[in-house]
Amino acid sequence: MPNLLNGLQLNRIYQRDCIEGMKLMPDNSIDLVIADPPYNLGNNGTKLNMKEIYGFNQFKEDWDKIDDFHSFNKAWIDECHRVLKPDGSILAYGTHHNLFTVGYLIEQAGFLTRIKYEWKKKNPPPNFTGNAPHFASESIIWASKGKRRTYNLDYAKRINNNKNIQSVFETTLTPRNEKKHGKFPCQKPLEISIKLISLHSYPEQTVLVPFCGSGSECVAAQMTGRNFITFEKEPKYIELANIRLENTNELKDKLIHLI
Repeated sequence: MPNLLNGLQLNRIYQRDCIEGMKLMPDNSIDLVIADPPYNLGNNGTKLNMKEIYGFNQFKEDWDKIDDFHSFNKAWIDECHRVLKPDGSILAYGTHHNLFTVGYLIEQAGFLTRIKYEWKKKNPPPNFTGNAPHFASESIIWASKGKRRTYNLDYAKRINNNKNIQSVFETTLTPRNEKKHGKFPCQKPLEISIKLISLHSYPEQTVLVPFCGSGSECVAAQMTGRNFITFEKEPKYIELANIRLENTNELKDKLIHLI
């Protein structure tokens, strides 16, 4: 018998807009939200033809071109606040394209901002135009719904020589073996997803992933014994994420030290 959340089955991907999907969820039902939302690069990104360079047009995908970006962000953030439990947290990725809007709206929704993690990329993609530095980091805002929140200090010490971690994660770009089943333009490394989920939730709790994409956060939740619920509109990405979820064992041995 599958676990259900107000009729929605846990540990599956629903093909629907995340804002519509979250409206089907009850108040105070989720332990952690981890969101990798659109950065709106389709409107504000580079004009280079990235399809010729990377094999996909990272900055002109339809899902990453949103005209009323403020209203879009407000809608999904407000729904996240509603469905989170009183001691739950949200983790939201961002760059300068969306970070300031998302951070402002997170606070406007009633969240308490706790810290901003940084993902430092050891091998950042080059700036082909030469008119700015190489873009070598992304941010993750951690905010809690209330004063109580989960921070798993024991886990932090376990992965950092018995010392609390710093707020910077340094990794390479997503490794090739995590992309063997298909390409997604902004896929995050499993290493970061596993760390974030393990730091801010516990096994058997439920993680909401509003924007499934290639499913990295869902794969990390499955690997670490959490439940997840997620939404995605694009069939090709749902297929990719499901294939990855069916093949987690091939990566688990390489990441077992983080689990």
